[in-house]
Amino acid sequence: MAAERHNKMLAVKGEVLAFHCKSLSSKTRDHRKGSEVSFYSLSFDRDSQSFFVRDPNPSLIHKDSSAEMDIVHCCSALDVQQRQKVPCVLLRLCKKRTSAFKYKLYSICTSTDAKLHAEFVLPYEMRDNISIVHGPTLIWSHENSVFYISSQTGGVKEVPIPLRVNFIGELPLRQRQIVIQGAQNVSSDQSNVQNILYFTEDGRSFNSACLVPDAYSSVIRCMMVLSAEEVDSLRSVVLAATSMKQLVLFENGLPRDVCLLPYEQPLNIQIVHTVKNDCLIVVTFNQGNVCTVWKDTFQVACCWTGVRLLLVDDFVGCGTDQMLLVFESSSEEPLSSFLLTDLCAVTYSCGRSDGEELNTSDAAQENHLLTVQALETRLQSGLNVLEDLQRDVEVKDRLLQQSLMALTDLVSGREHVISSPQQTECAEAALKVHRVWQRVIGQSLIVGVVLTTTNNTSVMNISASIVLDSRQTAAVMNTKTVILPYPASDAAVAHGPSPMKIRRSDCSADSGGSRLALVAVTDAAPLLTSGCVRCPIMLHYSTKQSPGSPAEESARVSQHCGQISLNLKDISMGKLHPQLLRDCKLNTDEAREDLLSLMALMDVWFFMVECPDHTLADVQGWLQESMRFERLEIDPRFTADPTGVRLFRWVQNSPFKAVLSVYCRDELSLLRFLHSLCDFLPVSHDIQPLERPRSCAGSLAQTLQTEIHTVTQGVCSVLRSDEGVRRGEAESHASSQPLQTLREEWLKERGRYNERLRSLLDCTRYSRLIERMIHTQLDADEAALMEAPRL
Repeated sequence: MAAERHNKMLAVKGEVLAFHCKSLSSKTRDHRKGSEVSFYSLSFDRDSQSFFVRDPNPSLIHKDSSAEMDIVHCCSALDVQQRQKVPCVLLRLCKKRTSAFKYKLYSICTSTDAKLHAEFVLPYEMRDNISIVHGPTLIWSHENSVFYISSQTGGVKEVPIPLRVNFIGELPLRQRQIVIQGAQNVSSDQSNVQNILYFTEDGRSFNSACLVPDAYSSVIRCMMVLSAEEVDSLRSVVLAATSMKQLVLFENGLPRDVCLLPYEQPLNIQIVHTVKNDCLIVVTFNQGNVCTVWKDTFQVACCWTGVRLLLVDDFVGCGTDQMLLVFESSSEEPLSSFLLTDLCAVTYSCGRSDGEELNTSDAAQENHLLTVQALETRLQSGLNVLEDLQRDVEVKDRLLQQSLMALTDLVSGREHVISSPQQTECAEAALKVHRVWQRVIGQSLIVGVVLTTTNNTSVMNISASIVLDSRQTAAVMNTKTVILPYPASDAAVAHGPSPMKIRRSDCSADSGGSRLALVAVTDAAPLLTSGCVRCPIMLHYSTKQSPGSPAEESARVSQHCGQISLNLKDISMGKLHPQLLRDCKLNTDEAREDLLSLMALMDVWFFMVECPDHTLADVQGWLQESMRFERLEIDPRFTADPTGVRLFRWVQNSPFKAVLSVYCRDELSLLRFLHSLCDFLPVSHDIQPLERPRSCAGSLAQTLQTEIHTVTQGVCSVLRSDEGVRRGEAESHASSQPLQTLREEWLKERGRYNERLRSLLDCTRYSRLIERMIHTQLDADEAALMEAPRL
């Protein structure tokens, strides 16, 4: 414990900054010992796989010949004057025969210089909830009171509200805010307690339920705010570790995911950004225990014991973070026993045996299989993208070859003759694109394509891709696709995730020439990193000349359908924002595009409203009169909330039963609306949620039915082909029988011709049948794979 008070380490810009406090020999008559605090840097060397001291001469921070010093706390904080993060250290000076404690807050400006930011005296020893945040500002609590000091405050300031502190930190808003989350006694008898969130800069206070529910406040031991946004209310994403051995993910004050932790008494939470944008959540516990959790699967990855210190930074200089776990050791060297790893590509160990590298708990061992399965799924997704790229390359190669042949014929004076397969490829596209539109709502980019089929060709597996310029470096985009009739109706919505491009949909565009809208939602921020961008939009789909044609006759087609452009100026001026939200009386194509964009962006919930004894209340009138919502001129079935970005649709099937569809972007807004709706509806009314439509299930069932039809009818036709030559007209009579009759006869003939099966089968027809069955089974597997995440 004494070593921890006199030695501290901090990760700074890929190096380890070590603070060391040592006592000075006494040269005075009263035998008072002085002390000094210095610092030095250690860097990691890949060749020797160890840390070395860059400068053998430590730099002095503070020296006092008459007082003993301790290092209380150290961390990195933003210096508002330098506008960069700097390492900070808090020192405590104690003189004998005095009951006061003197504190000094320093920041390390350069590799050799330290800057004093605050100096003050307290009549007590600072112990609880010590934090150094931007400023740098020092905050701590003592006996239900919170104090803070910086170079701008001119002394120690006290928060005017008495609080039992649970969390002190910063919210990552546009202007970083220092906040304190704690419990406040509302009544004098201390029976009524309210959890609040207090902002030190302007003195504002909120109900802390916007971060975590009140029921969790008493069990939370440490927390970390991942994101925060203040719009109408405070929206946030928070990680919190509780005394119940749980790691909980909160979104907008509601629990979203829970992971069971292997240890008790959590102390701190950190994030490690590893390769391929993966993230690890690292939880430090009391008694030297450390646990890591995968952020995407929210499952325990690895555990360690006997850890003295945990630091996170890019120590090896690879561009991503690693964890430096410093273990207990009898050596006087600061980093004699450590493990440097990111659980992916980097692992260095020093002073530890092979059996001590990873101390995985039972929970971690159980989650290894889940991790492998997640990696396999990610690999399969990458292979699908690679297949699409290979098909695009094949199309380009064929086009270049045809162009080269045409150019050669032109130079030679010969007439260029297009072969029959080439004529098929160069024929009119099966999809006719009417127009392409785009909208930007929040940070989401919505791209829509209005299209129709031009002939009787069946179009399936429609997808689209945004072709990025090679000069642009956009991150991997998570997209959502929606296919809707145009104009919008009760058609089911199909969603499908994709890593880089708008993935193929499980819906068919074979709609008899009616217009369809393919709408895609993605993140606009990666596209705007290089300023104004122009991106071509490509359609990809499979075609069949007839719906019953075999799978091997289908062709994959890529078609350019238009181009979109994005720049921050148009977005800031509101040119790409839906006008429908401000004027519900619009009846234009642009308004229809706005409606389709909102339907694609929002989540939809369905509720059944019933009243067995009385006619239903006028919910539509209540939406317009009491809630001040307006009907859309382009589609009166929809009612819009111009302020809350919500859509409502009331469909009354009978005087006693109706279905209410609610389109909104977050569940909190939905809960608020349902609260108002339940207050309006009489007691005799009953409201129940309905399951969301799963359009992919229908596609899967249809694909499996096609597979069964192919196996039964195809095999039967092969078995009957050669026998039909012997029986003449019996073949045509059997082919006209229904499927059940064919199955019965096939079962009879299978036993009858079992001995002669080899001689009856034609190799060519049998090979075609097997190929057709394989393609059909692949289609069924693909539909099942697309359906699996939704089950």
